[in-house]
Amino acid sequence: MCSSDLPDPLGSHTASIFAEFSAADVGQGDGALLGGTGGANLQRGLLGLVLRGTVAPSNQNVHIYQAVLGPRFALDLPLLRPYVEAGGGMGRAVDNNTFSGPGWGAAWQVAAGVEHDLGPHLRWRIAELAYGHIYAAGGISPATVSSGLRLSLW
Repeated sequence: MCSSDLPDPLGSHTASIFAEFSAADVGQGDGALLGGTGGANLQRGLLGLVLRGTVAPSNQNVHIYQAVLGPRFALDLPLLRPYVEAGGGMGRAVDNNTFSGPGWGAAWQVAAGVEHDLGPHLRWRIAELAYGHIYAAGGISPATVSSGLRLSLW
């Protein structure tokens, strides 16, 4: 028996891209911010790496932009695939009512969600909840709800 015949305890490598429709609330009475979240992840068994960006410019007064990179943990259960992601990076927050945000600052985000297989390479991201903070222009803490699709490249 050669080493390639042994089972891999960490699972196989996968690479995916995802796109989601997102709605965010910054808790300042400005209503919902609509936009999208997208990114890519590499996964091997339970542990992975995710790069994600969120753009929510639809609100008249508040706009958020952020990009984060960090670890991803996912379980591959028979019906659903729950996952948790956390990352740090950069963000921009603009609130025309209370502050102006011309610059970028540090940002972090934690997200948790659940996926379901639609086919051999396509998964529906049924629901994802995310919370984070953008340290620019006084700071803003968006809570985001998303749903979308994930396409496995390999």
